[in-house]
Amino acid sequence: MISGVSLRMMFFLFLFVTISLDVAVSQDDCLVSSSCSHQGPLIRFPFRLKGQPDRCGYPGFELSCTERNETILELPHSVKVLVKNISYESHEMMVQDPEKCLPRQLQNLSLSASPFNFKLSNQWEALYDFTFFNCSSKKREMSYVDPIPCLSLPDYPVYAVMSTASIRDVDLSSCQKMYNISAVPYPVSELSKGFSLNWSSEICRNCEESMKCRLKSNSKEPETECIGEPATGAGKKVVTAGPIIGFFLLLVAVSVL
Repeated sequence: MISGVSLRMMFFLFLFVTISLDVAVSQDDCLVSSSCSHQGPLIRFPFRLKGQPDRCGYPGFELSCTERNETILELPHSVKVLVKNISYESHEMMVQDPEKCLPRQLQNLSLSASPFNFKLSNQWEALYDFTFFNCSSKKREMSYVDPIPCLSLPDYPVYAVMSTASIRDVDLSSCQKMYNISAVPYPVSELSKGFSLNWSSEICRNCEESMKCRLKSNSKEPETECIGEPATGAGKKVVTAGPIIGFFLLLVAVSVL
């Protein structure tokens, strides 16, 4: 017969095995890649999906899925863009305004409050400040005057005028100022077709070739560390738990006999 002491021993042993397996699963669930659809970009650290624990992603890298299974990134302040592609090796992603009219959201955009920057195509490209004007007549096209079709009406065109432009060279007599925007690439109108954002290569530095990356668990500031492939780690945890479960079953059999 099984004594009361033996029952207690088996209970605590079973509890230990269960907790060990739960811990193993909780450590690995952040390493599993996900996506909003089969065609959508692969989502893994430093990104995380909304609803996952905070530890699954770097601060500011939260993504969400729309009802149409599109991948959305929300930038400060309340600027939402579709994520079309993510390159973890080059630390950049291609994004697009959901309505293909980013200038409508630019007055709220503040990339300085996010971990992302506009990716410039070459060393000569720069970021500029612009003022948007709603006009009652068409203006002569110049390098520092960019027409914005998606904000314009047939008789009321909208222009983004580079802040460095001389007022003497731009006829704004029939125009009304709308708002200012800061630090965006030129031409502004082309951003509606899609643009690239990048993030610091210090996040997950040297981890992308053969290792995975995660947040350090005991760090006061957000820091990352490289770890082994999740499949290998998971296999080791199962192998470790196997003998314990086997011993537990053997103990039960012996106690019954």
